[in-house]
Amino acid sequence: MPGLTPFMYKPHYAETAKPYLVYSVGNDKPETTRGYVMQGYWECTHCGEGNQFRFYDDDHHPDFLAMCPGCKNDFIAVDDTDYDE
Repeated sequence: MPGLTPFMYKPHYAETAKPYLVYSVGNDKPETTRGYVMQGYWECTHCGEGNQFRFYDDDHHPDFLAMCPGCKNDFIAVDDTDYDE
């Protein structure tokens, strides 16, 4: 089961932007990987923990199986990107 890897994401477009916590789906070295495919918000269906995430692989779009970093249960992280914006 792919894990959710926490990392501090720093936007590359603004030098003054502060890093913030996001989770990577299926990528255990996100801080050294550029070019995520999609982003969204995940929420565990077991414990309710949630945060932003980055997808680096779109083979399973829009539903990505993942393990919650909090309760360690498996759940489906869904890409909720609004593509109309």
